[in-house]
Formats: sequence, C-alpha cells, structure tokens
Amino acid sequence: MQCILREKLLTQAMKLADVSNVYRTESYRFVDAYFRWLEEAEKDLSGLRSPISTLLQAEKSSLTSVVDGYLPNQIQAGKSIRKSQKAVAAQSLEKISKEIYSKIETIDHTLEQLNEKLCHAVAVLASKEPELYEKLQVSQQGIDTIWKMLGRTPETIPMYNYFCAKLAPTDRNYLLMDIIQKIVSNKADASQKVKQP
Repeated sequence: MQCILREKLLTQAMKLADVSNVYRTESYRFVDAYFRWLEEAEKDLSGLRSPISTLLQAEKSSLTSVVDGYLPNQIQAGKSIRKSQKAVAAQSLEKISKEIYSKIETIDHTLEQLNEKLCHAVAVLASKEPELYEKLQVSQQGIDTIWKMLGRTPETIPMYNYFCAKLAPTDRNYLLMDIIQKIVSNKADASQKVKQP
C-alpha cells in the first residue's frame, strides 16, 4: 500500500502547487481553492488510513475556526477575517506541503531498502535456478513466477517469509515489476552489445 500512498501523495502535492500559484495570481480565490483542496485530499487519502488525512481534517477545522474569531498565536490580530483566513491558509499550506514531502521521502527510503533486499533474494534464487532470467516476462505472470519460486526454494524461504510479513501485495508487485524490468532491460542491452561488431 506504500506505493499507492506515494502516488496519491505525489498527485496531491502537484495539485497543492497549483493552489499555491492561485495565491500569487488570484489571491482573493486562494482560501476557497485551498479549502477545496483540503476536502479533496482528505477524501482521497482517508481510504488508505494515512495519518495525513487526519492532519488535513484538523487544518480544515482550523481554517473554519478563523471565521468564528479564533486566531493562531502566529497570526497578527486586528486584520480583517478574510486577511486572517488567508494568512492561516498560507501557513497551513506550507505545513501540509512539508508533511507530504516528508512522507514521500520516508516511503521512498523504505521502498529502496526493501528493493535492495528483494534484489538480493532474486539474485540468490537465480544462483539456484540458472534459467530464471531466461524465463522472465515483464508481466503479472513473471511476478507470480518469481514469487512462487522464492517461497519454495530453501535458500530464499526465510526472505520470502520476511517479505510476506513486511510487504503488502501491491508493494511486492510494484517492487518485483521494477526488478524484472531492469533484468530484462539489462539482458536486452547485453545481447545488443554481443551483436555489434
């Protein structure tokens, strides 16, 4: 599920950048645009049970409370409600943006570590099954073949069990597809070099 969350966060980050541009070009629309983004992003991310969706809900409440007279400490009193809301929204946008990119970095780091371990497991498997690389297909069937082989080869069973506990099926498929694509691509490059005079 981490790879799905990552893609959704990247999508929302791009949309948030568009909202940020509204602040520069049409500042009178900024608060409404940001509030709409908060609602859309919360709805989009809540199905994945990400803590960020809770943060989005809290930011939405904070923005709404300005209309009722609440001002965070860092916002200067004496401004109109509209200006205060705009200031709160701008600070909230910055905070949410940092949170999203921090989460993406954490996911990238986690997936990178798991990818290295999975590459190692596939290399061990290939040492026991010399024809593995020849059979590989960039497809779900190729993923399923490697996964089953990892689960029945004595040298890779401990790693297989580790990945069963650590990876959701979508993340496993995402990482294995990446590995297969690299293997097939390297194999194609190597055969091209052999053909060249």
